[in-house]
Amino acid sequence: MVNVSEVVAARLRDMGVDRVYGTPGLAVDPLVGALRGAPTAPGFVQARGEESAALMACATAKLTGGIGCCLAPPGAGSLRLLGGLYDAAADRAPVLALVGAGPAARHTGGHPVRHLAEVSVYCEEVSAPELMDDALYRAARAALTDRGVAALVVPRHVLAAPAPGTPPAAPPGPPPPRPPAEEDLRRAAEVLDGAGKTVVVVGNAGRRASGQVAEVVRLLGAGAVTTALARDALPDDLPYLAGVAGPLGSEAAATLLRECDTLLLAGAEDLDPALLPGPGRCRTVAVDPEPDDCPLPDGAPAVRVTGDVTACLEALVPRLRHTADRAWRSRVERVVGAWREEGAARSRRYFGTSVNPRSVVAELSERLPDRAVVVTDSGTSLDWWTRHLRLRTGMRSLLSAHLGLPGAAVPYAVAARFAAPGRPVIALVGDGALQGGGLNELLTVRRHLEQLAGLPPLVFCVFNNGDLNRLTWQRRAAAGDPLIPLSAEVPALPYAQWARLAGLPAVRCDRPRHVGSVWADVLAGRGPLLLEFVVDGETPPDWASAVARSDEPRRAPLGTPLARFLRASG
Repeated sequence: MVNVSEVVAARLRDMGVDRVYGTPGLAVDPLVGALRGAPTAPGFVQARGEESAALMACATAKLTGGIGCCLAPPGAGSLRLLGGLYDAAADRAPVLALVGAGPAARHTGGHPVRHLAEVSVYCEEVSAPELMDDALYRAARAALTDRGVAALVVPRHVLAAPAPGTPPAAPPGPPPPRPPAEEDLRRAAEVLDGAGKTVVVVGNAGRRASGQVAEVVRLLGAGAVTTALARDALPDDLPYLAGVAGPLGSEAAATLLRECDTLLLAGAEDLDPALLPGPGRCRTVAVDPEPDDCPLPDGAPAVRVTGDVTACLEALVPRLRHTADRAWRSRVERVVGAWREEGAARSRRYFGTSVNPRSVVAELSERLPDRAVVVTDSGTSLDWWTRHLRLRTGMRSLLSAHLGLPGAAVPYAVAARFAAPGRPVIALVGDGALQGGGLNELLTVRRHLEQLAGLPPLVFCVFNNGDLNRLTWQRRAAAGDPLIPLSAEVPALPYAQWARLAGLPAVRCDRPRHVGSVWADVLAGRGPLLLEFVVDGETPPDWASAVARSDEPRRAPLGTPLARFLRASG
């Protein structure tokens, strides 16, 4: 006889869920068995921890646009799940969390609903088998519609009970796009047609509208920046794209946001409000799926257009006039060009025998395979990803943006490999982040090595500098003292040797002139591999480049060329 767990597995497959990431336990074993049993059920990938399982589900949702699914037992399992679920909630990724419930949980004060409700757009305990089907679809619909975490707490006796035989509901899909209001479109066109210095900010909700954004930029002679989550919305070879807008983002993006008089926020719900111009500085048009999604500058005229971002921009484009004056566009291209030239020059420099970490990403960019997925962690690997990565059309990028969860890159990359088996996947990970949890999930890769060995490369690129480098540079920048020693030391570990001990292929590079050739060899291979670069921890990120190095008399301050250019070009 079919039980509830087998029905749940079939329903998840109907929803487009190909894999469930999780950890086993007595309370959820009936569902684990169903996922591993029927050929029509999603696959089950056992993570080393519940937080990693939730991160894998979050990465799946970000990469595919569908529902990511994770599974955890009650008690400590549900608590450990929360870190990854908060990542999904912060970045508005649709994730379905299935959590078991034990008979003693309610009496001990540890019932999962109590903890999950705070992070979820929908949270429910399923108390009887006949309620399971309806609850599952309502949770999935909430995750897609509200773009967040939907949690179901299901006791073992429900999962193991005979299926009630109720007819299946229709699989939930994303909500129909909301058409924009004509009056809002008219007002938005008036604002943009009167603009002199326009910048388009592409955010997470505007990623799919890249073609419409390009047309708006062309008509208005505008510049463009992206948020971190929309890093791959536009190819980096566009002369008007100034990189990622963020507190520690692109200097060119910060310059354009500082100088513009008009902003078009295209689904920029994830833009940090601190980056917006000051009160009364510019006019703003915000295009968002929902009202009040996007932050707006204070004290300036603003128009909101609510609806599907792609549909809104398609309706807006015919209303815009071509801007004849291209002075602002010329300014944008000069700023972007100087920023890129400076970045290229910095990536070619190295001192002593350590590898310049900038060169690791710069050399990767020159050799990135088509349709690659590039994942980054927090720390200075994020700085090099922001500054030196050059994505082409069809490539994707993934990261834990708002939460900046250290160690997220390895679970993200594992999920990307399963969700997109035909794409090369490269994860950029600092040594501190790798020790913070990533090493454990390399064991998950080892467990599936036979399945993954014939697929395109899955590369875990480790920046080994023996330091929590971003923290160190934040401290040095705050103190204004270049003589502060390494202040966040990471225990030394030979990562390539560790990977080989675990049964994974590995390569170690500590020669600056070999970086490009090592990347070429690695990317020509197949399957998983750990690539360790021994990098210079004394290379400052852009935001810290004003901090003089300890041997300043022998080196020009790294922050001067672009600043000098900006002053000279007005």
